[in-house]
Amino acid sequence: MPRPLVPSPGAGRAGRAGAAGERRLVVLSHTGLMSGAEAVLLGLMRAATSAGWRVTCLAPPGPFREQVARSGIADAEIPELKLPDVPRLLAVAMVAARSVRAGRRLRRSARHADVVLLNGILGLPALWVSRTRTPSAWLVHDVIRRVDWRALLRGCGPAADLAIAVSDAVARPLSDAGLDVVVVRNGTEWPVAAAPREHHPPYVVGCAALLTPWKGHRVLLDAFARLGRDDVVLELAGGQFPKDSAYVEELERRAARSDLAGRVRFLGHVPDVVDRSRTWSVAVVASVEPEAGPLGLLEHMSVGLPIVATDHGGAPEVIDGAGLLVPPGDASAMADAIGRLLDDQELARRCAEAGPRRVATGLSLAVQHERLLELLDRLACR
Repeated sequence: MPRPLVPSPGAGRAGRAGAAGERRLVVLSHTGLMSGAEAVLLGLMRAATSAGWRVTCLAPPGPFREQVARSGIADAEIPELKLPDVPRLLAVAMVAARSVRAGRRLRRSARHADVVLLNGILGLPALWVSRTRTPSAWLVHDVIRRVDWRALLRGCGPAADLAIAVSDAVARPLSDAGLDVVVVRNGTEWPVAAAPREHHPPYVVGCAALLTPWKGHRVLLDAFARLGRDDVVLELAGGQFPKDSAYVEELERRAARSDLAGRVRFLGHVPDVVDRSRTWSVAVVASVEPEAGPLGLLEHMSVGLPIVATDHGGAPEVIDGAGLLVPPGDASAMADAIGRLLDDQELARRCAEAGPRRVATGLSLAVQHERLLELLDRLACR
């Protein structure tokens, strides 16, 4: 089983040593796209820089690397390590060649670093190829179930000296593979302004997630149709990757059918989704695949929104009375749970009060960053 995070004697003093510029961190991201995992990584790099660490980020071109540069963090280019949209054998061969190039770049960059941090399982081959002698950590945001990812874990996982999992669900397969694992849960901004306690028709049910199939929007639309109420609207807040355009068109066609017409709003990318969520009565995390440590769930909890979430991945580990859990892919159960939170004001109140309390006692960004920097500092001291 993964080890609990127990600060070593003097860990706080070691963490503060970075303020004198004594710690040098090299980060490798396998993708230049921006999603929840990259948002976590960007926040950590900013925190490390503020604490006096000298940070360099190796990443492919894209929105993530642009954000890194705008944050004043040194960056260098590596190839995209996600599988390209070509026949699979060719894609694997292309990524293998790119991983060799990325690994060589990582080896050069890590020569004068104190610690290397890898973000994303698809960067493991590059870490393995680099054969770097610099201590390395792998920040893991995925519940590894796919057969090809399990093979990658077995073959390249031992290249990382430490795996840092964002939930117990993420940690279990890593521990089973023999890796040294510590759990540090994701955090969110705290304190924040609370959502209003009272809501009036038309009620708004909201979902903040990229419009991609595994986020479960199909199930949510079916659940919303089963509610059978005309005093509720559904808002979907989230952008999309180019590869998911057909999926988004499918969702729009479903929302235009007679049982949903006029009651579903596609908001696209919302710059301040937390502020938008304060207008919601209920928030839904509908993912049909397990989310490692759902950031949207934590944001909803922080403002005091009653939540309906699917019962897998990291969600049941943190929700702690802030909402109702339903089986993944079960539209009927999801509709029932949404209806309960809309109709039972006492239940909604208890859920709304539980979320901020849970965030305040260990799920804040400040706590997450402090723990991660302590771990990296201790790894650098090896």
